[in-house]
Amino acid sequence: MSYWLALQFWVGREKYPMATRETDPTRNRVRRSKGLEILVVGAGAAGLAATRRLAASLKEINSSIRVLEASDKIGGRMFCEEIDGFRVYSGASVIHESFATTRDLARELGVELFQSPKKKGGQSYGGGRFWGLYVGGSLKQTLTTLHTMLFSPQHSLAGNWEFMRLFAILKKRAKDLDFEDHTRMLDLDTGDSFADFTRANSLGRYLKQAGELDLNCFTAGTSEQVGAAYGMALLWLWTINPATRSYLPRQGIAALVKALAEVCESFIQVSSPVKRIILEDGEVRGVAMATGEVIEADAVICATTATTAAQIIPELPQDVRTVLERVSYSSCCNLAFGLDENILADGSHAALFPPGSPTFLTMVTNLVALAPDAAPPGKTLVHAVVIGEHARALFALDDDDIVQRVIEEMRRFFPGMPQHPLFARVYRWPEALCLSPAGMLRDVHDMLRRLNGYARGLFLAGDYTRLPSLNGAMKSGIAAAEASLSYLDSMRRGRK
Repeated sequence: MSYWLALQFWVGREKYPMATRETDPTRNRVRRSKGLEILVVGAGAAGLAATRRLAASLKEINSSIRVLEASDKIGGRMFCEEIDGFRVYSGASVIHESFATTRDLARELGVELFQSPKKKGGQSYGGGRFWGLYVGGSLKQTLTTLHTMLFSPQHSLAGNWEFMRLFAILKKRAKDLDFEDHTRMLDLDTGDSFADFTRANSLGRYLKQAGELDLNCFTAGTSEQVGAAYGMALLWLWTINPATRSYLPRQGIAALVKALAEVCESFIQVSSPVKRIILEDGEVRGVAMATGEVIEADAVICATTATTAAQIIPELPQDVRTVLERVSYSSCCNLAFGLDENILADGSHAALFPPGSPTFLTMVTNLVALAPDAAPPGKTLVHAVVIGEHARALFALDDDDIVQRVIEEMRRFFPGMPQHPLFARVYRWPEALCLSPAGMLRDVHDMLRRLNGYARGLFLAGDYTRLPSLNGAMKSGIAAAEASLSYLDSMRRGRK
């Protein structure tokens, strides 16, 4: 019944032009500060969290900090831009209550959070029409939900019973299913996918009825691609447990990125792609830039995706590389449309299309229903999400063609969708969300414990190193920063 929550899981990016310290592409030189130097590769959520933690200890550590971001903006997957009074996200801006690290960071930065609306609604497509699902709504909406549960082709009594059985299974591990400390659920990461888990527990009807669609929306992947432990945590925390709450920053996720940017911007070089992190004799030496410049460093925090980490650290031992190369990501094409009027049903935050629906769309959301400040008064902001192979097919087109294709498809289901919206934006995510495939949580956890013995002074951060989420990225960045500070302190003591 909580499909609508899927749209809250998506994480956007904040767009901030940054002052840069230009590199000289005509010179191949080593840049070295007088003290110890820490480099952070990547200025997404993990990189910004790491930089903020390092900056807090700057006076104590007597070291310089430099952050190297390949793109021309900071924030990674927390991207947002303002268009004619619309706050346009590549995803939504909701923080789950179990994102303790993120909530603490927001509070420390003075970013106000408020609880998401208790009244929520969505629609699921089936049998040639939409079926309403509402929580905390009017009597009419409650009756609509009951009608959906009883008569929708997507639902069955057997599937509802399996949902209750899954609830009982997950409730027994409720204290362990947590975005803050993934180590308590490592025993659940047995090497099975979530699809394997449902087959082993005779939950196939539930998976077809709701679970598959929820995972499509949360991860842009499938139950076969997502590990059992990750799938259980996602579904328990975002849909199945009715007691969980989520929060939104007053000014959207942009407020959190802006606050981080104000702390970190003096350390950041944008448009500065790293070609290689240099390891010699099991110790980090610095980085080689795409320009040919070499920057020496005593510690490097690699806050990129696992894919990029494997590419730019070629000297890693094979067992470490094998783990990084096994991390997989989903693909997503997310379109935002500024509209004069809402095209979804009243009281509905999202329209969902289960697998097998006669469309390449996965979901269409009305962000204003959750975050009224996302659009000017009287206007609305609608997102259309396309995932998997359909997204990859769209990537081959230019933005104008993608917009036209998606508008035509939306008009099949939403008659109010105008041919010419106020504006349209296309966000391409070849690596959208970490899927945490079967066994990945355990493998990455074990790999990180071994890494210091292979590569002293190198620290990995990113959501793939925890339970994938915004919170996982933030927590990993802070942990990497603290580990690097400890490492540098040991270097100083060794020099005395």
